[in-house]
Amino acid sequence: MDASGVPQLGDSCGLNLGALAGLHGLDFCQEFAGQLARGTGADLVTVGELRVRESRRIGVLASSFDGLPLGDFEYDIRGAPCRDVVLSAAPQVHPGRVPELYPDGGMFIEEGLRSYAGVALKDPGGAACGLVQAAWRENIGDGLAQQAVAVMQQFAPRLGAEIAGLRRLAALAALAAGPGSSCPRAAVRQIAQVLQGALRVRGAFVAECSAGRPDRGRVAACCIGGRLADAAEGRAVRYDAAGARLPNGWEAVQLPEGLRQALPQQPQNRARSLQFCFGYLLRDADGAVTGWLGLLHDRGIGAEALEPDLTALIAARCGQELRRCAARQRRQQAAAAQLVRHKAESLGRLAGAIAHEYNNLLAWMQGRAELAMANLEAAHPAEQHLQAVEQGLRASAGLVRQLTGFVRGASGPVPAPCDLNAIVHEAMELVPLACRKGKAVVLDLAEGVQAAHLDPEEVRELLLNLVLNAAEAIGPGAGTITVKTRRTCLDAAERRRLLKGRRMAAGDCLLLEVSDTGGGMGPDMLTRIFDPFYTTKPGGRGLGMAVALGIISRHQGGLSVESREGAGSVIRCYFPACAAAAAAVPPAAAGRTAAVRRILVVDDEDTVRRAVAGLLQLRGCEVAQADGYDAALALLDAKGPFDGAVIDMSMPGRGGWETLAGLRAAQPGLMAVMMSGFAISAAAAGFPDLADVQVLDKPFTKEKLYKALFR
Repeated sequence: MDASGVPQLGDSCGLNLGALAGLHGLDFCQEFAGQLARGTGADLVTVGELRVRESRRIGVLASSFDGLPLGDFEYDIRGAPCRDVVLSAAPQVHPGRVPELYPDGGMFIEEGLRSYAGVALKDPGGAACGLVQAAWRENIGDGLAQQAVAVMQQFAPRLGAEIAGLRRLAALAALAAGPGSSCPRAAVRQIAQVLQGALRVRGAFVAECSAGRPDRGRVAACCIGGRLADAAEGRAVRYDAAGARLPNGWEAVQLPEGLRQALPQQPQNRARSLQFCFGYLLRDADGAVTGWLGLLHDRGIGAEALEPDLTALIAARCGQELRRCAARQRRQQAAAAQLVRHKAESLGRLAGAIAHEYNNLLAWMQGRAELAMANLEAAHPAEQHLQAVEQGLRASAGLVRQLTGFVRGASGPVPAPCDLNAIVHEAMELVPLACRKGKAVVLDLAEGVQAAHLDPEEVRELLLNLVLNAAEAIGPGAGTITVKTRRTCLDAAERRRLLKGRRMAAGDCLLLEVSDTGGGMGPDMLTRIFDPFYTTKPGGRGLGMAVALGIISRHQGGLSVESREGAGSVIRCYFPACAAAAAAVPPAAAGRTAAVRRILVVDDEDTVRRAVAGLLQLRGCEVAQADGYDAALALLDAKGPFDGAVIDMSMPGRGGWETLAGLRAAQPGLMAVMMSGFAISAAAAGFPDLADVQVLDKPFTKEKLYKALFR
């Protein structure tokens, strides 16, 4: 014993320092527990670490109970003297009266332990991480208790270091073992568990950053009290980069609210008492932030307690697994996109085949109905019935156009310089009279040619959908639909309001605006109007606005909607502008003559061919008919030359574009019009030099046919 009265190591407690000197880890802890029990006569000696659970628990690493080692076990410290040791981080000595002082002491009451001495084991930051304790079944003198405490205090740093080393080895072993599968997500979940267990915090999570946003991300894995918190996965989190910088890459930040909501609300451990103490940034080889590690605890954590070497290892492994997750996600997205493309291609082929056959039927019926109308006497009773048939045919054609609009995509006609004002005038001629009753359609068009890269047929379809929707929004009463065109330049505020096309190329653009005086739309309807098959109209198909959005997308344009209940709606479409000179002369208009008389009609469908021929004969044309490539070239050789040709695009064997190329090889400069139930551009078909040829979508009226041929 020294001058202060404290016994020297081994003096009074019978410790064999030589036997302890060569031991490490669990062997050291077990040997110390046995020697302390023999030296002090204690019935129970344990060395344990603090486990982080919903309630505080001690995991016993080494023990001596009635002279025998008990091995590893765990117990709840609530109501026991060891709880005071952990909470106060100060020694606790009770030479007697333990049952009276701790009546809920569980193990101590069951084993009849009456005296107690315990010392906290601390981490490098000074916080309790475990304890060493001794207990007796009889009352002991204060001197023996103080001797035991003195020995425990002197060995506490070594015991704490051994426990920290065991945790480090356990973490390394867990990391080396891997997740037990090739799934990187499982590996990230395991890392969260390793991090929480190795640092003995309440919880730990791994977040992966959103693309291009290092301060925002989503939880990839979260472990609370040794258990994975599945409810937290996928929650959005934000990293507050304004936190205080700490050594070894850690920063003090705030607890994300989403994680607070995900944590269990136990009465003895309110989740809102947790503090997100630290975040550790994960970076790729280029230094870009890819994610972060987060620690959750109910008290502060000293930066020196974060074990930088172990943390760096965990961070490196975590970064590797997050990269694997990202690579796997990219592969899955690519596979999903490929599947969507295959489905779209299959749907496109099916829709094209159906549209071609159906539109051929409509074209035949349209032609026959117009021929019947042309041969009726004035005020004939059948006239109104034939007009109704024509309206039904137009409605059917519109439905087919909407359906094929979903699958046309990149295979559709290629936009070319066009006059937007001219397209508006053409579209207004196609608006059914029944939709205009009681409604004024006002054209507010900018002066001069409004040139943009457009596909005329698709933009006409877009405008028709918008005008018809506006008429339906007004309802059966009177109202006004205004169609406006302007040359403009999108400012930043307008770009933010775009529903589609926020990344439009900078520069001039053309505005096509359709407004109405209808009842307007509420927020709920506004969020859904572009969903396919969403409609509020009885019997509606819900395709018009979805088709409109697809057309805008294919033109790389922009679209915004402004509407309030009771105040009408305004839909604005933006298209990239081009020089006015490019659209001054409509494609294929040059070189046409006003006296086209000898026409060759080529179509494999006899009914359609005869209907088109009949419409041309009404105009006084001499018509020759061919059912395909070979017959057309034979007629040209026998009865040519012709003033023009009307050719079906889709025919068995050699199609319409190849037929026209063969006819022009025999008669250079032959003026032609292509007709199709499902159009494929000349460029897509492999004939880019025929891109100036006008295409008529079946079914078409005689006026559209005459305009294409005789303009």
